[in-house]
Amino acid sequence: MPHIAKRLVIDTDVAIAAGDELPHDSRPKICKDFLIAVFESKHTVVITSAIYTEWQNHPTKFLTRWLASMYKKGKVYEVDAATNYRLRNRLTVVATGDVKRAAMLKDAHLIEAAFQADRIVISMDETVRHCFHNAAIHVFVLKQITWVNPCKDDENAIEWLERGAEREQERCLGYSKDT
Repeated sequence: MPHIAKRLVIDTDVAIAAGDELPHDSRPKICKDFLIAVFESKHTVVITSAIYTEWQNHPTKFLTRWLASMYKKGKVYEVDAATNYRLRNRLTVVATGDVKRAAMLKDAHLIEAAFQADRIVISMDETVRHCFHNAAIHVFVLKQITWVNPCKDDENAIEWLERGAEREQERCLGYSKDT
């Protein structure tokens, strides 16, 4: 059965890391390989004005070429992800501490964009992932978000992508083996 193309929200940390050349850090190669796999797959990348601005503020040669190639191939899904004030207010209420609140509000645009697409976020930011995971106990809509870190070996992100980037319960925010 053929896979349905998914629309992926890719965080700036992955996009920028793919263009870095750091001799003692495997993340740039992993992120680059992941973005190349996205390009070679049927999947598309979600672009909002906030995401585009972040990417433009940290340009790399690889990212510029990759994004241009994605546009040329028709693999960019542009959305108008308006600020979801209800979501942001809920995150503010459930956050335990100013640092967690700031982290979630800074990256809330990823969640907002994901809700305009296929509810998939690709990010290396484990701190904010953990914050959103904990918030999902009270903000139930977060449980619909699949969060994948291409740099975590046990997540096998490229294999998951090649299998169709399907929603898998253990990849969703708020997932607990106990539930």
